[in-house]
Amino acid sequence: MLSRRQIDGRGGVVAQDVCAGGDDPYTAVQRYASGGVGLSDGQRAIEAGGVSRGVQARALRLRRGLTLEALAAQAGLSKGHLSRFERGEKSLSIAALLRLSQALQTSVSALLGEGGGDAVLHIVRRDGRQARALAPEDAGYAFSSLSRAGDAGAADVFIVDLPMAAVRDSEFHHAGEEMIFVLDGSVEVEAAGQVTVLGKGDFLQFSGLLKHRLRGRDAVNQVLIMVSGGAAPAPVTPGSPP
Repeated sequence: MLSRRQIDGRGGVVAQDVCAGGDDPYTAVQRYASGGVGLSDGQRAIEAGGVSRGVQARALRLRRGLTLEALAAQAGLSKGHLSRFERGEKSLSIAALLRLSQALQTSVSALLGEGGGDAVLHIVRRDGRQARALAPEDAGYAFSSLSRAGDAGAADVFIVDLPMAAVRDSEFHHAGEEMIFVLDGSVEVEAAGQVTVLGKGDFLQFSGLLKHRLRGRDAVNQVLIMVSGGAAPAPVTPGSPP
């Protein structure tokens, strides 16, 4: 569940129980970001709205010498959707972030501005996770990135909270192996033409090149997802689901 998450886009410690009052994860994060709890203007520019991520993506794109059209084609996104993401007006799903990070030759954690450094141990405390939520019309789930910021090929690890019937849909694919471990609740995974129901403690692994879908079955569903590094697959048709 989304409790005691850090959702300060600048990296400061701002944590509290954001799901108080029975809000769903998306509503709770958006409510917390809207200014009702005394955040500064800078702190309101949080990841829930995609602002920091978009700015980082644009900087990486320009550093790589890519046009908006070229990057959109490589990442399988429409030019308009990518442009809105870069301006902080639209969020991207995990699958879209994976494609975008592979096209930019970096990791999702680096794209999201997660901590890196040379420390031997990379530790993310529960109160230090940044909650990122997708609007209900986009998917309706929330996720936190756990990985150290790394180069292309580094593994990306996420905790994903899926409310009842929320769907994480990867209609377009990403490189690497995907591993799912259920922390709480029950989820339905559709991959390779098969539907598999996973309960708490169950594990599933498959190629990220497979079209796959993850749906929450209980009121509270939380999964750990790890995507191993891999070379980006061939570009897919722009305009695929975000």
